Amino acid sequence: MNFTGTDSCGNSPKNMFVARFEENLINGDREALAEVVDEDCILQIVGSGGVATSTGRDEVLAALLGLAASNPVAGHLEAAITHGKAAAAWGQWEKSSDGEDILHFSHTFWFRTNKAEEFAQIRVFQP
Repeated sequence: MNFTGTDSCGNSPKNMFVARFEENLINGDREALAEVVDEDCILQIVGSGGVATSTGRDEVLAALLGLAASNPVAGHLEAAITHGKAAAAWGQWEKSSDGEDILHFSHTFWFRTNKAEEFAQIRVFQP
């Protein structure tokens, strides 16, 4: 798995926290994701068919790992930005080695506190 990021995340620990989350998500690393998802976290996956909501660490992890189950071959994080308790990240996942099948993603987050320790809410936007 090839995961590339942006150089603009390096000056902010919160930005790096979000960037690491994205890398762990694309790699399907359940253990690493569990460390940063609050036990009462709410996940909303927003798509053309509506919104699917998962609540609680176990449900959220299952849904997040379902996203990674597409086994992308590469990913690129264009940006991870934070301000206070809010954060956002966007980029793309390549689902084939020829670069023909690309999934663009946009994720928003709310930290539990002003420290970047756990996510209280995650929203995933996908086609």
